[in-house]
Amino acid sequence: MRIAQISTLSSPVREQAGGSVEAWVWLLTRELIRLGHEVTIFGAGGSESEGEIVATLPGPYGAPGSLEDWQLCEWVNLCRAVEQSHRFDLLHAHAYLWGIPLEPFSRAPMLHTLHIVPDNDAAGLWSMRPKARVTAISNHQWSPYPQLRPVATIPHGVDVSQFTFRAQPEDYVCYLGRFVSGKGPCQAIAAARALGLRLLMAGPPNPYFREKVQPLVDGKTVEYVGFLRGAERDQLLGGARALLYPIQYPEAFGLVLVEAMLCGTPVAAMRLGAVPEIVEEGVTGCCAASSEEFPRAILDALSLDRRQIRERTERRFSAEQMARAYASVYQSIVATAGKQAIP
Repeated sequence: MRIAQISTLSSPVREQAGGSVEAWVWLLTRELIRLGHEVTIFGAGGSESEGEIVATLPGPYGAPGSLEDWQLCEWVNLCRAVEQSHRFDLLHAHAYLWGIPLEPFSRAPMLHTLHIVPDNDAAGLWSMRPKARVTAISNHQWSPYPQLRPVATIPHGVDVSQFTFRAQPEDYVCYLGRFVSGKGPCQAIAAARALGLRLLMAGPPNPYFREKVQPLVDGKTVEYVGFLRGAERDQLLGGARALLYPIQYPEAFGLVLVEAMLCGTPVAAMRLGAVPEIVEEGVTGCCAASSEEFPRAILDALSLDRRQIRERTERRFSAEQMARAYASVYQSIVATAGKQAIP
């Protein structure tokens, strides 16, 4: 099939992109090409791929020659892809469902994936065109809107070769992610201290980190190790006795859970959002229903079989499996569209 991937433009599409969606689009594109499909990426200048790249703007939001308004950047990218839609069998858009109103102008069928928790505007946009085809990244993602039915649920996949299995961890637990209240970094510190566990924390610093988290970092029981990528990220996750994931609000997915488990590292998490779909209770991690239960979940997770965690996660969340699932959805949509076009 000839497939267009319409990326977001917070960064160029690359393996180590600054934006998570752009890195995910790079990975999906690579896997689809390996399956024999022709894939074109519509994205920011500087994008990299084994397939064709259409750089609709010189760079991401605010870059020289680009536009300052990030929403305008996304809209330009979507419109350019639809303008060239005659070249493709299908367009897969990742820009907040904003491509749905453009469907009547596309000469190829469109599929849409939202990579965040949907809000009422996203649901309202889909409701305006209820026959639009949307995939979910978890069963939880669209559950608040039962009138809207995704065509499939396809969890995010990961390049399993980028994560090293560690049978013997070091003597620490870790927190890896953004420093915002909803991610629960302060709850991670409280739980680790209650259990007497050394905690390493990684993520990009921001005002919340400086105001709320940094005063709790003592460099001994709680250490901040910076914003890690690539091999350093892999080393942190693999060396941890457990990943702490005490989120305070439901999330549509949690990619860091998969990354940790691929290293053999068990997860201790709050039972919210998509977490129960990702973490197999008592197998790849342990979940808690409240902050009071969270320390118990950590202790239970420490005793899990790390090799089994790796094996189960690799089977469920490989990038190849994800790409095959999307290719199957693409084929179904293209076949249906072809039948509808027959007079």
